[in-house]
Amino acid sequence: MYTSLLLAGLMNCSKTEEPPAPGIPVKLLAIDPATTYQTIAGFGGANQMWGTQFPSASDMKSAFGTDEPDLGLSIFRVRVPSNPDEWSLIVSVTKEAKKYGAKILASPWSPPPALKSNGSEIGGHLPEENYEAFADYLNEFIAYMASNNAGIDVISIQNEPDIQVSYESCDWSVLQMRNFLKNYGHLIAGVKVAAPESFNFNPGFINTVLNDDEATANLDIVAGHIYGSGLASFPIAEQKGKEIWMTEYLLNLNTGQAGMPAWTAYSQEAIWDETLQMLNTVHQAMTHNWNAYVWWYLKRYYSFIGDGTNGTTSGETLKRGYAFSHFSKYVHPGYVRIKAEFQQPNTLVSAYKGENKTVLVIINTGTTSITNIGLKVAGQTPLSATMYVTSTSVNRDKTILQPQDGNLILALAPKSVTTVVVEN
Repeated sequence: MYTSLLLAGLMNCSKTEEPPAPGIPVKLLAIDPATTYQTIAGFGGANQMWGTQFPSASDMKSAFGTDEPDLGLSIFRVRVPSNPDEWSLIVSVTKEAKKYGAKILASPWSPPPALKSNGSEIGGHLPEENYEAFADYLNEFIAYMASNNAGIDVISIQNEPDIQVSYESCDWSVLQMRNFLKNYGHLIAGVKVAAPESFNFNPGFINTVLNDDEATANLDIVAGHIYGSGLASFPIAEQKGKEIWMTEYLLNLNTGQAGMPAWTAYSQEAIWDETLQMLNTVHQAMTHNWNAYVWWYLKRYYSFIGDGTNGTTSGETLKRGYAFSHFSKYVHPGYVRIKAEFQQPNTLVSAYKGENKTVLVIINTGTTSITNIGLKVAGQTPLSATMYVTSTSVNRDKTILQPQDGNLILALAPKSVTTVVVEN
């Protein structure tokens, strides 16, 4: 009976959750706001890094806006072009993100070729005699963007310094990165500095930098990507008071690889299963005490907003965008992660507090509903809460939860993500 009520209710935009029948045991989901972890810096996505076709003003509203349909992103990642003639190209789109209060993270793929060992945008390294010139270049970029009301909040030293590729790039050894930060990092002014943006959050790379106190003094954010590995705790970063940001990741069912099926060949169920994998990485990042999670292109057929290719309509909010917004829309910068306990298989739970709210994000990776869940917030007696659900069939479906015997009663749809917002 209860499962039928749940499934029927998923067809409505706003409804009230029914309490369990008398005698049915409640599965306790316990929240302890007194036990706190990291402060959240935000959730975001990246600009298209090359060319001139960047997200439009309406795309940026959908991504960073706070109205009901919007995704509520709070971090925007842009490329630092190695040619100053290209700096002007990203001013307008950056200003759009700042209009909604987003933090701007800027990452170089390569220093100017004239400063590099091979004189090319591809590969090579930055000789030490050019370290100061590169710091000056970053400062010139920062000053240019600020003068155009498109100020940068965080600057990276290098995108993926520890992997050799055949596109715009620059190779840095861990000792080169450490020495740059140690001897020249203090020259970068007015913004936070992020490094090393390892392609797989290589702990050896990161800890070599962090174990040097002089290098660490010039570093604000430990940044990295999670391609292949890297989802782990970084206790040295936490001990030294550094924020931890995941600054790039994508999943696209390998459709960019030769011989793989087109995106349109996959069912919506297969795409949703991969979306749940993405949500799992966000959950892990949060429960490892990371402060931010930044996806790759925010506008792409496999991403948050359609780009008009592979069966998508340009500008439409995609299922993956709705899924990610269960974090980005409801867990705002400045919120603090708090303790959450829920002993049920196939579920991932994290909880946050801020702005007089308690927010839970619950991912049910299983194929069956989980019903009769009692939400208990220690020290509080909430009168109601709002629940949002996204699955293959609904997008942020809204339900009003009512208390029973001191608990708020909810249920989890199969293969779904649910956010519960409790007004304290």
